[in-house]
Amino acid sequence: MEFKLKQLSNSLQVTKIANVHFFEFEESKQTQKDKHPFCELLFSYSGVLKIEGDNFKGKLKKDEMIIHGANELHSLATHKNKKTTIVILGFECNSPLLKFFSENKIRLDEREKKQIARIIKEGRNVFAPPYDKVLYDMKKKENQIFGSEQLLRSLLEIFLIELIRKHVLAKHEEYDGEVKRFDEVITYVDAHFMEKITLDELAFLFSTNRSAFCKDFKAHTGQTFVNYVAIKKTDKIKELLIKSDKSIAEISSQLGFESSAYFCRFFKKQTDLTPKEYRKQYK
Repeated sequence: MEFKLKQLSNSLQVTKIANVHFFEFEESKQTQKDKHPFCELLFSYSGVLKIEGDNFKGKLKKDEMIIHGANELHSLATHKNKKTTIVILGFECNSPLLKFFSENKIRLDEREKKQIARIIKEGRNVFAPPYDKVLYDMKKKENQIFGSEQLLRSLLEIFLIELIRKHVLAKHEEYDGEVKRFDEVITYVDAHFMEKITLDELAFLFSTNRSAFCKDFKAHTGQTFVNYVAIKKTDKIKELLIKSDKSIAEISSQLGFESSAYFCRFFKKQTDLTPKEYRKQYK
């Protein structure tokens, strides 16, 4: 008996790539309004961009992304007192589902930011420098690593497909339940990370078990629950050390640490600096 092979269809296809940029815009930078016959992804790695487009007008803050559609007139401006680091990806793709991202900015989670980083790295295997200037004709490298162009296209396609599933198709019943449920989990953790919350407690609150919760958490965020909370706590500690005059003991207590000694060990493990050293260096 002969096996029957099945043709696989393409729900979305990136046919061409114009540029792959990662660079820093100067303060008070204002670009001229422009349009081109391909999509343009803008991601703010740091700082704030003011976007003026046919389908979206507003600010693009750190970790936020938008995709201008083909032939959409647009421009951008940076903050008058702060430099802004951004990713720009120009690509050809005719999927109508991408229109959502030209009308709505989205915030990327840690997993999605890692996907963007991998696209940028693979882009540098395909294209020759410079990478920090807007070029109308990026040159391909003569000696590319095997499969670089195909992998770059595939990584971008996977990234876009997963964004569509999450933000566009989530409106459909087949995706709605899971996405909304995990949005509730993240909202709860973000609101209570300074308190003592355990995996058992979270599993109980969200009607699952410890093992399934950990697996789902990593699948949706790209990191373990412990690492996620550690990053949130570390960022909050840095903020309090720089922006407040609270003592080490007060900050330790506010973030739910059992002792100041454990608090200091935790912070040094995350940053290689003690809280006092960090405050002295950055305040």
